[in-house]
Amino acid sequence: MHGLVTTADGTPLAGISVSNGRDVVGTDADGRFTLDRVTPFVTLTRTDAWTTDSWWLPASDDEELRFTLEAHAPTLPYEFVHLTDTHMSLPRDPDDEGTFGMYKDGSMPWEIQGFLENIATHAPDAQAVFITGDLVDHGLEAEFEAYLGAIAPSPVPVHVIPGNHDHMNGKHGMFVSRNNYFTNEGDPALYERMVGPRWYSFDIPGAHVVAMDWHSHELGLDHEVQNAWLQADLARLTPGSPWILLFHDQPNGSLLDHAPWQPVAAFSGHWHTSRVVDVEGTLHVNSPTTFFASLDYTPPAFRRVTWDGARISMRTETLRVVDAPEALHDVTRATFATSHGTGEAAALAWRTAAKGAGHRQAVAVADGVVYAGSQVEDQPVGWVEAFDGASGATLWSTPVRSAVKTTPVVSGDVVVVTEVSGDVHGLDRASGEIRWTVGSSDPLRRFAWNGPAVADGVIYVGDQSDLRAIDASTGEVLWRRHDLSPHHNLVNHAAPLIVGDLLVMGFWPTPSYPIGLNRHTGESVWENPAAEGQTFDMAKMLMIIGTAAFDESADAVVMPSFASTICVDRATGTVRWASRHASTFSPATPLLTDAGYVITETGRGLRMIDPADGALRWELGIDGEAPFPMASYSKDPHPVVAPPTLVDGTLVLPCLDGTVRVISLEGRELGRVQLDTPLAAALVRCGDVLVGLGTDGAIVGLSVAALLAEASAMADAVAAS
Repeated sequence: MHGLVTTADGTPLAGISVSNGRDVVGTDADGRFTLDRVTPFVTLTRTDAWTTDSWWLPASDDEELRFTLEAHAPTLPYEFVHLTDTHMSLPRDPDDEGTFGMYKDGSMPWEIQGFLENIATHAPDAQAVFITGDLVDHGLEAEFEAYLGAIAPSPVPVHVIPGNHDHMNGKHGMFVSRNNYFTNEGDPALYERMVGPRWYSFDIPGAHVVAMDWHSHELGLDHEVQNAWLQADLARLTPGSPWILLFHDQPNGSLLDHAPWQPVAAFSGHWHTSRVVDVEGTLHVNSPTTFFASLDYTPPAFRRVTWDGARISMRTETLRVVDAPEALHDVTRATFATSHGTGEAAALAWRTAAKGAGHRQAVAVADGVVYAGSQVEDQPVGWVEAFDGASGATLWSTPVRSAVKTTPVVSGDVVVVTEVSGDVHGLDRASGEIRWTVGSSDPLRRFAWNGPAVADGVIYVGDQSDLRAIDASTGEVLWRRHDLSPHHNLVNHAAPLIVGDLLVMGFWPTPSYPIGLNRHTGESVWENPAAEGQTFDMAKMLMIIGTAAFDESADAVVMPSFASTICVDRATGTVRWASRHASTFSPATPLLTDAGYVITETGRGLRMIDPADGALRWELGIDGEAPFPMASYSKDPHPVVAPPTLVDGTLVLPCLDGTVRVISLEGRELGRVQLDTPLAAALVRCGDVLVGLGTDGAIVGLSVAALLAEASAMADAVAAS
């Protein structure tokens, strides 16, 4: 193949990189290039001086390939917006039994188009938008047509790469890849026909951007060709020059080991999470879904990323779908950075500010001291802090290298926390000094949204592919399980439950049944309870998505699972009953009371079920003006994310609309107080106060007596009226 690169007036351009998808050459003094035919495309690297909308052409041996470039001048600092996992689908006909609208709360073409057309409002200084895969939901031709139409009116360039959903072609078959990765099958032919090349590069001022296809690379369809192209592409640069990687999934060694030097940053999606880590000098940014809440319960969000020629900085913001309630302050940055309010309430004993934002993690309490972990999602940092439970005064603050999205645990004189990288730390309770660290087995692919558990001085923590028992005093790893599941990208919200010698663990979506291990050895105790001939709907009921509770009187483990609560026999793991509910992703631990099991339905309200058979006793819908959605795949803001706490025979429910509601065990709301801070985590009792960590980083202490008195007064007023 041969071709020519010129300006619009025919002036040849020398030194422009052109590729066949494997080899990369520079144009000669006459603007000409020659390449072998390897992939279906020939691509051109747009530079920070020359660009074109037509940067690729179908490969051809029969005619001269011509690229026409025009001058442009992007500036430093260079800001781009990172979006990912837009999962655009099409409106579904209620009578259609096809696959459109499988995720009914995925994005629609007009949402994507509207966001891009209003980019000057969302990010006034943005010079481009980078979208890292899962552009559409099912990989269908009609979806791609609508997607291309939606991004066409964008006032700034939009750079896209494919994700696994873009290669589905309407099919959802799953298998384990060459790297022991549980993912779906795929065929990239339709993407190439509808969208174009799946890997390419371009320049921004002072940096090179490399865009690649993770899914076909992981499937082994073209990883060798992509790796060869990466080496050839970077060989055109001065060794060590800064480059940025766009990849659908968090990259790992199967790609990065083949790079001649490492990128300054990698931007990805796929996990439906917010996760920022630094691994050996590379900033790895995994961004949440933009148009619906993520699987880690992050609100819909986008990232504004700025490259100043030397370093990258970020500002992560919630994509607002409703106005914030008047009772709340500005919560645009809630769950991403501190922005706490100053509201007053009669029941509020004290309010203080954490160094980072909260999420679903509750605080831990020991001997009158409150311990909290938090995150700052614009950089690779997290915080562990201690507060006086009586006054809220900060006792110490310790930074760690990535977000702490889980509840700390206390063992003796050690506080143990996990980072999203998978690192585990033991901190001195008195000073906050880090005593020991157990490093992640794979900081590129490990994640920790599930908290640790402790029993007899041993910490139990981990995910499907790396579950560990660690001596709390020394950090010594006592045993480790790597074989519970192949690796996959979906975060796990279940902390271990310890019942005597038994460790109970649940995962979503694999293994698709509860795990019971001997906590001393790590050996399996429960057999796979999946029955032969089990339907898919039955199997989904066993996909555990939150921490279990133990009912000693029934010798049963009660677990939050997909759209259900299941009760299993403690000794065998055999399912006794399953109680369905309408809320699919509800990870809150069931609250066991003498009156029955209280179940939190995320995005709906509370229900109480019978311990004997799971039958419904009552159901209480909760209404309120929440500022953003957090329930996975949802676009509808709702107050209920956190579970209630049982306090003196009543349920105390913190809510995302800033209220704390007091509810009777008969399912009747008795009263509420407004705290001006969104709450997505349970309140924890510390003496005479209940302590909560808000999504805005506010630590609040509520007087139990004042809260119950205020609720009682409200109930009396309602009764009198």
